[in-house]
Amino acid sequence: MYLACLSILLLNFLAITAFAQKTITGTVVEASGPMPGVSVTIKGTTKATQTDAGGKYTIAAAEGNILVFRSVGYLSKEVTVGASSTINVRLESSSNSLDEVQVTTAFGIKKEKRAIGYSTQEVAGKDLTIGQAPTIAQGLMGKVAGLQISQSGGGVEGGSSRIVVRGNTSLTGDNRALIIVDGVAINNDPANVNGNSGSSVAGNTGADVSSNNDWGTGLNFINQDDIENITVLKGPAAAALYGARGGNGVILITRKKGSNRPGLGVDYNYSYRHTNPYEIQNFQNEYGQGGVASMLTADNSKMFPTNTAGQRYQIGNSYNPTGTYLSNSFGTVPYPNGKLTDAYFSYPGSQSWGPRFDNQPILNYDGVLRPYSAQPDNWKAFFPDGSVVTHNVAISGGSDNATGRLSYTRNDTKANILNSNMQSNTFNLGSTLKVSKKLSAEVTASYVNFTRLNAPSVGAGYLGGVIYSMPRDYNPYVDFDNTYGPNNTRKDVLTSSNFPAGSPAYPYSGGYIANQYWNAFNNNTVFNRNGLTGGMKLMADLTDFLNVTAQGGVDNSNDVTTVKNQPTDILGQANGAYKLAQAKNLSTNLQAFARLHKDNLFGKEINASLTAGVERYYRNDYISSNRTDGNLVKPFVFALNNGSNPVPQPEETKYAKKINSAYSFLNLSYKNYLFLEATARNDWSSTLANGANSYFYPAANLSYVFTDGIKGIQNSLPWLSFGKLKFSYAETGSDTDPYTIFNVLDVSTNNGQQAQSLPGTLKFEGVQPQRSRSYEGGVSLGFFKNRLNVDLTAYSMKTYNQILDNPLALSSGFSNVKINTGSLGNTGFEFIVSGSPIKTKDFSWDVSISGSHARTKVLALQDGVNTLTLGNFFGGNGISQRVQVGDYYGTLYGKDFTYMNGSKVVKRAVGTDGLPLQYTVDGKSYYAGTQWVLTNGEVAIGNSQPFLTGGITNTFKYKAFSLYVLADAKIGGDTFFGSYAAGMGSGNLEETLKERNGGGLPLVYPDGTRANTGVILDGVFADGTRNTDVVNYQWYYQGTFSAWNHLGVPRSAAVFKNSWMKLREVALTYQVPAKFIQKTRFIQNLSLSLVGRDLFYIFTTIPKGLNPEGVNSIGNMQGIEYDSLPKTRSFGFTIRSSF
Repeated sequence: MYLACLSILLLNFLAITAFAQKTITGTVVEASGPMPGVSVTIKGTTKATQTDAGGKYTIAAAEGNILVFRSVGYLSKEVTVGASSTINVRLESSSNSLDEVQVTTAFGIKKEKRAIGYSTQEVAGKDLTIGQAPTIAQGLMGKVAGLQISQSGGGVEGGSSRIVVRGNTSLTGDNRALIIVDGVAINNDPANVNGNSGSSVAGNTGADVSSNNDWGTGLNFINQDDIENITVLKGPAAAALYGARGGNGVILITRKKGSNRPGLGVDYNYSYRHTNPYEIQNFQNEYGQGGVASMLTADNSKMFPTNTAGQRYQIGNSYNPTGTYLSNSFGTVPYPNGKLTDAYFSYPGSQSWGPRFDNQPILNYDGVLRPYSAQPDNWKAFFPDGSVVTHNVAISGGSDNATGRLSYTRNDTKANILNSNMQSNTFNLGSTLKVSKKLSAEVTASYVNFTRLNAPSVGAGYLGGVIYSMPRDYNPYVDFDNTYGPNNTRKDVLTSSNFPAGSPAYPYSGGYIANQYWNAFNNNTVFNRNGLTGGMKLMADLTDFLNVTAQGGVDNSNDVTTVKNQPTDILGQANGAYKLAQAKNLSTNLQAFARLHKDNLFGKEINASLTAGVERYYRNDYISSNRTDGNLVKPFVFALNNGSNPVPQPEETKYAKKINSAYSFLNLSYKNYLFLEATARNDWSSTLANGANSYFYPAANLSYVFTDGIKGIQNSLPWLSFGKLKFSYAETGSDTDPYTIFNVLDVSTNNGQQAQSLPGTLKFEGVQPQRSRSYEGGVSLGFFKNRLNVDLTAYSMKTYNQILDNPLALSSGFSNVKINTGSLGNTGFEFIVSGSPIKTKDFSWDVSISGSHARTKVLALQDGVNTLTLGNFFGGNGISQRVQVGDYYGTLYGKDFTYMNGSKVVKRAVGTDGLPLQYTVDGKSYYAGTQWVLTNGEVAIGNSQPFLTGGITNTFKYKAFSLYVLADAKIGGDTFFGSYAAGMGSGNLEETLKERNGGGLPLVYPDGTRANTGVILDGVFADGTRNTDVVNYQWYYQGTFSAWNHLGVPRSAAVFKNSWMKLREVALTYQVPAKFIQKTRFIQNLSLSLVGRDLFYIFTTIPKGLNPEGVNSIGNMQGIEYDSLPKTRSFGFTIRSSF
């Protein structure tokens, strides 16, 4: 049936017909040229069309009919059809006039903005693509008030994004907005990551062998050139008709479907974008790989051991001149076992506290002598320049009976990470068909084939978290050819080492940086998606007061991930593996509704409509995976049965969910200035137990256009063009994930065999739906003939009956039980100010400023529980995010300094005997070290919630040129920067040079040598006396900064207030004038744009070189950064043409 209807629509797509009425043609233009996408409607009817890419339109109309021309951001215009068959129109910008604009609401229903009492905001397709945003989410940044968007890893190409509307409403559940594409709800979870959408630090999920890779979310696979517009439904009242799934707001995406026009049109767009990582932390280039330089002597002349040939070399452990190798693990006290032993020099991983560069030869692990010198740009090997090339071609056409658009898009991307690229092929169809005078249909379909080689981690940072502690002498480009053995495998470096003792020094050992460089080219992961999204909509006008709509949609994807590891690792040790995973995701949505409407009730003053409908949503996910067990028997033969051990049992995960719904909504209007809408919906969810799975929620909104309702107000206030008051109230309910409340066995694999066990949490089938209650109010104003428009909104929402774990006595056999408890409170305000300060014949300036302030407060948790941990990073001594009653959501916890009267508290380092470490030189006693006194446990050290987010857009037009500039900002909110902690603790940053270069305090070493390498930890002892002990600088750097979990350091030292403003998008466009285009006879529209994206930060409040937008999670745990991408900018151009 689906294919039959599709064939009919395609035939109509080619059969351009006309009615017996007169055919009206024309062109719609604005100040800078033709206007595509303008709605042309015959007033009082549903007959409509749109202008094509060249601004041309065709519509059948009779003399006396009134044509209405509308476009977002422009004043509508009405023209009466006369004797002429040509009507050309010029629209004037309204600076997004709040009076006549139509917006898309729930279920794709178009309404005048004056008639709705809740907040929505629309972004036109051309504004989404103008800055060549890598994804739709990034294209929305800074353009919608109240929208919070974060990017995994700081914005890697093809990576995942998190879209939250008005803050978090769930303590531990999913807070992301629902995505609707042409009426079809799509799966926006991270691709091929089972259950990862709400995780705090995305990591292994058991069945999914690729769970650490960020292949992007479902929104990434929608082609932006096919989008007509995007509408954001912000509050629960706006999204109430979508039920539980819409409780976090809704992103409505409408794709292009062609327009009424003579003949077929062809659009071709080409874009190229070059991406460049341009700034990273300020690395020092004076000292190389090594751990703590001698704590006992200022004489560093013997920091390298030598072999019998007198050649210097580096080793992978500690060294002292007597030849005794010591442990390099000394925790927070840089003396082995707390004793003053012989002078030693350690060479542990990922540190640059080693010798000063001298450019003299040093023996490398492969037996080659190379200069011991700095490699200032070694980080660029891991963050190369990238590029994005996109071709988009579309064929479109239509008549009064049918319209259609068929497009193909090819995208080739080279990402800014090592050996990573992706390609996609996307086909999109959008069609409308008027079957008869009473029956019409729409069909949309989109198919994508996407392939990517290698991707960074969703949550654990890039390349295992070692980039920012990479030794400053490491050269990733070193030639490895002479270390290959037979069959193209690596030689065993450990047994062929030229070192007289010890193992090859980092970075070539273990899983460190050279291993990561090796992995990028030799151990590869490939992800492939085949996805199909489509829908059909039938609309029947049964009578002049009753119409019925039925629609269905499907979102289907099949993901396959393969992992192929070479037979050996970088050291030549056996390491081969083959892994295979498949994820099948299917969701369907069916609904039908009927609408009764009657105008001119009770003396032609009241219009009314009543709509009632039913809906069914179903989602089914299946993930399976398997891998070789042991090393590969036959090198480079990648098959599951090629492991040295028997093939293990496959791991499988199944996920199914169904929601049945019934809803209705009543719309009343009085004299076109007072509007009331009341809605009601009931959901029945399969994830809740019978008797508790039904939940009802009502909503209502009121709009009052007081400039029309109050007589004479515009005469008294001539500068006030438009005024509207709005108010809404909504209750919503939401369910939970499948199997959350039902007691099922956990399935795992043990020694290659499947095992089942009881879960640690007792599931309680009496769990009720989560509930929320919200209020929203605001005002919309237009001034000076809509040259200045202001929209202000305030809201308050309480979410209660949260589904959480409550502790149980261990004697019960369970650690927790699922119950309804806990509540959050959300408050905030939003503002949108837009206007046209300058508007002349040849020049215009339009500006729009939007912003929002949102706060989420924890009102209650489980009985007897005051604090709930959402997740942690770096384990017990690391940093975590918790919620505590009375706190704002997003509070960061970690070890902190302790204070006495505003001063930090310190203590003297002690040995194994519990006494302070001391030494005597020339009869004078010195204390060997001091340390910070830290809090006993983790305490609040920051909060990730920003105070204000927003953006400012400026559009300047001069004749055929236009300049578009977007800057967005985040004010307030704290972030833990693990990259900074790693850089400081490893000696990689310029900030660590002062003491090493003799700029410290005079220090007497235990052997009597002296140097200006000392520091005083600024603080007081427990008795209140000021600390004056001069100690080695390492007591400060390694006692204050670390990105690893085994060291107890004050994590607050790497927490910064993270405010910034960024020049996000700049586009200079030249629209070739029609007088030149017409000479070609076949080109209808042609424009060229020069584009810059993410150009620079206008200001930041964090240390130079850090990425303010770097985050390690697309889940609820925000405000933590580690190993994110460097700051990256891009330049490119776009050619848009129509024929």
